Amino acid sequence: MSHSRKAESSHSPRQIYITGGASGIGLQLAREYVRSGCAITLFDIQSTENAVAELSAIPGGGPVRAFVLDVSDAATVREVFAEAAAEQEPDVVIHCAGICIAAPFDEIDDGAYTRLININLLGSRHVAAGVLPHLKAGSQLVFVASMAGLVGCYGYSAYCASKYGVVGLAEVLRIELAPRGIDVSVVCPPEVETPLVVEERKSRPKQTESLKLMAGTLPVEFAVEQIRRGIDQRRFLIIPGKRARSLWFTNKLLPGFLTRRLADFLVSR
Repeated sequence: MSHSRKAESSHSPRQIYITGGASGIGLQLAREYVRSGCAITLFDIQSTENAVAELSAIPGGGPVRAFVLDVSDAATVREVFAEAAAEQEPDVVIHCAGICIAAPFDEIDDGAYTRLININLLGSRHVAAGVLPHLKAGSQLVFVASMAGLVGCYGYSAYCASKYGVVGLAEVLRIELAPRGIDVSVVCPPEVETPLVVEERKSRPKQTESLKLMAGTLPVEFAVEQIRRGIDQRRFLIIPGKRARSLWFTNKLLPGFLTRRLADFLVSR
C-alpha cells in the first residue's frame, strides 16, 4: 500500500518505477529522475520512509510514492504492481532489488543459496511477469544485473548463477517484447559503492577482493550517471565504467581465455 505522496501537477509526468529504491543504485537513480521532473514510484521490502522524504524535498522534483514489495513472492508482486498501475501505469520499470553472498561454494548452505536465487533470479522473473500487463508500447523494462552476470568471480557461485540468469532472461524478453513496442535493457555494472557492497566487504574472501580489481569500483553517482544515459538511449546492454567495458570486450573477443588466466593468477597470489 502506498504510504507517501507529493501532490501531482496538472500535467502527466514520465512515470518511473524502481524496485530496490530505498538505497544504493535504486535510490540514486530515483534522485536523477526526480530532478528531471519524473514521477517516481519506489518498491522495496525495506523502509522507504527516508527515501521518500529526501526525494520529495528536492526542489522542482516530480511526485514520489512508495510501496512495500517482496520480489520473491510472485502473487504479492502482481498485486502491488496492479495497485500502483491503477493510478499511473509506468513508462520505465527499473528492477534493482537484489542481495549478494560472497563466500566459497562449499560454505554457502542450502537455505542461503536458495534465498539468493529466489530474490535475484526468480524475483526478476516475478517483477517482469507482474508489471508486463501494465506496460504499453513505448515503455521500457530495465534489469540491473552485474558484471557477475557476464564474467565469473571467486566466491560468487550463487550470485553469478543468479545474475547470469537475469542476463539470459533479459536477452529473451528483448526478443519477445520487441513486437509489442516494449524495449528491454540489462545493466551490468562492476562493483559500485553502495551499502550492499560496504556490508559485503566485511566478510568476503580476499580472492574476491583481488578479482574485483579486474573491473574496478565506481562511485555510485558516476555509475548511475552512465546507467541513466544508457537507459535514456534505450540501449540493451549497459556497462558503466571503462575498465568494466574493457573486461567484457576482452572476455567476449577471446572467449574467456585471457580473463580466466588472469583470474587464476589473481586468486593464486
